[in-house]
Amino acid sequence: MTESELISAPTIAKPESHRRLPGLRLALLSGIALWISAPPIGFWPLAWVALVPLVISVVRARHIGQAAWRGYLFGWAYLGPLWYWVGLTLTGWTGKSLGWLGWFGLTMILSWFYALWAGASWWLARRCSEKWRAIAIAAAWVVMEWLRTLGPLSMPWGQLSYTQYKFLPILQFSVVTGAYGISFLLILCSVSLGLWRMNPANKASSRRVWASCILAILLILYGIGRLQQPEQGGTIQAATMQSGISSFNVPDVHAQYQEMQRMTAQAAAFNPPPSLYVWPESAAPQDPTRHYEALRFFQNLASRYHAAILTGSRVVNSTTNDEYNSALLFLPGDIPPARYDKEQLVPFGEFIPFRSILEPVLGRSFDFPQSDVTPGAHAPPLQGMLPGAGHIAIGNFICYESMYPQLSRRFVLNGANLLATESNDSWFLSRAARRQHLSAVTLRAVENRRDLVRSTTTGISCLLDAEGRMLARVPPNRAGFVEGALHLHSGLTIYTRFGDWFVLLCMILLVLLPIQAKRQAGKKN
Repeated sequence: MTESELISAPTIAKPESHRRLPGLRLALLSGIALWISAPPIGFWPLAWVALVPLVISVVRARHIGQAAWRGYLFGWAYLGPLWYWVGLTLTGWTGKSLGWLGWFGLTMILSWFYALWAGASWWLARRCSEKWRAIAIAAAWVVMEWLRTLGPLSMPWGQLSYTQYKFLPILQFSVVTGAYGISFLLILCSVSLGLWRMNPANKASSRRVWASCILAILLILYGIGRLQQPEQGGTIQAATMQSGISSFNVPDVHAQYQEMQRMTAQAAAFNPPPSLYVWPESAAPQDPTRHYEALRFFQNLASRYHAAILTGSRVVNSTTNDEYNSALLFLPGDIPPARYDKEQLVPFGEFIPFRSILEPVLGRSFDFPQSDVTPGAHAPPLQGMLPGAGHIAIGNFICYESMYPQLSRRFVLNGANLLATESNDSWFLSRAARRQHLSAVTLRAVENRRDLVRSTTTGISCLLDAEGRMLARVPPNRAGFVEGALHLHSGLTIYTRFGDWFVLLCMILLVLLPIQAKRQAGKKN
């Protein structure tokens, strides 16, 4: 009897009262286990086996609807506690406990992605040959994670690969496949173990487990070797500036200018002084494109300390009144700053999806803003010549954009030799959200082999090297800075060159493997 026949054989079935509950418990167990694997608990080794119960639950389901339902409940058990801070954030924004309704709605919607994967996995387990079954189910997971980056309600938070952000050896393979390859390896291990557990006597299942383990070991060894290699390229002395300003308690404009002046002078006293200062999202007290005081302040700061000043700022177009969430790069001299406008906006934070539908229903309860932030167009890296550092080209992405690997990749592909990201994480009101955010930022550095400067209002502000190592960080919830030498890299990784080719490969496999299995079955008959 083949494994496919075994899965659907009557011997698997149990009486109705005993069949559903264990399946649901297994799905919930996997959700809790994966949550424990993710920050802030961050017990990352558990992620390698966390989905074994879910695989068993889904594949053993009686029909595709039952499998999808179990996947959906898994999504609630994982995402619900993972981003509990969404309720805190929305309550802080609105000042109303109705903010928890946003947490409920977001979890309800995003859990359907796991239902989609579970239903597809149930179908693939019965349509693919035994040899390729585990690979097909793992490929479906990768495609599901990629789909989470699409659309106006996209929220690609908590991807499977992000659980490993502290286990640097395995992250190094992302230079080939991006973060999706790490997710594939993790789910492949769980699927292989799950299918073997369902039929331990099957030799093919045992071989599949061994093959998955050997692949993981080889990639870890590759990563260990890569971490031993010295950094290449020129260096720049960079400082990440943490303002310590909470979004719920913002000082007056002049107090902010004085504090920025004080901290910059303090950092400039180090030897060697920084050539680049990076300030958080919206750190500029006024819009430098409309307020001369702000423009002169940052220009003077750059000229006085012979350095580049990169700061977040709200920018308003004086003609159209369109508002942008921007980053401005000031260089020494009285020259206009280079500018990047945030492209990937936060749903319900910076724009209201389906405003015409939702505003009449929910607008009064949540006090929707009158207008949306305007998304920016594709922009090149922020560039300039710095004394003692030469030419810098900064691939800048703002806050939530760190969840979208295609953005940082595009900057590097267009010549960025350094990455920088600004964020205002004080909105989160949660230590968990800060660490989860950092986990994605770490992958962006490794995927593209670029050192990275991260500046936030209240943490986690840090310097990362191209392998994802944290070189220095500022203590949370206070004003401060750290500085250090970062390398300016010029090479391109396979992932940077070819993008999400691995996702495309997974899509192709999902089409071809069931067809191949059907043809083989036809030949046997």
